[in-house]
Amino acid sequence: MNVTLTIQERLKDLRVENGLTLEQLEQRTGISKSALGNYETEDYKDISHTSIVTLAKFYGVSTDYLLGMTENKNHPNADLAELHLSDEMIGLLRSGKINTRLLCEMAAHRDFVKLLADIEIYVDGIASMQIQNLNTLVDMARVEIVGR
Repeated sequence: MNVTLTIQERLKDLRVENGLTLEQLEQRTGISKSALGNYETEDYKDISHTSIVTLAKFYGVSTDYLLGMTENKNHPNADLAELHLSDEMIGLLRSGKINTRLLCEMAAHRDFVKLLADIEIYVDGIASMQIQNLNTLVDMARVEIVGR
């Protein structure tokens, strides 16, 4: 299930994550405490363009993130070419066939790189065993053919 936070929830979460009170945020952004409090109220919808830009710059996130257009706080314009994803992977991610939120959580886990290394060792080991088995079969066939 993909849950998208509202603008109000994102603003409050960012303030809390940064350990700021409304008063401190007012001092740092120049936006009044009452306006900031209203912006975090669930039923408040009239957030000025200037305030959105100011808050996005202050928190170091994109306006698209604040507006709920992306889930990426820190890399709003990541170039697919830089990610080295194959066409098949991009198609799979866009297909909705896999839970991309879960995939992101797994990939961001501190032990994920170790898991990939272990999988690579396992797969390489299986490939090596299969090649050895095929070589043995070919050797046996050669002996049988040549030995006739």
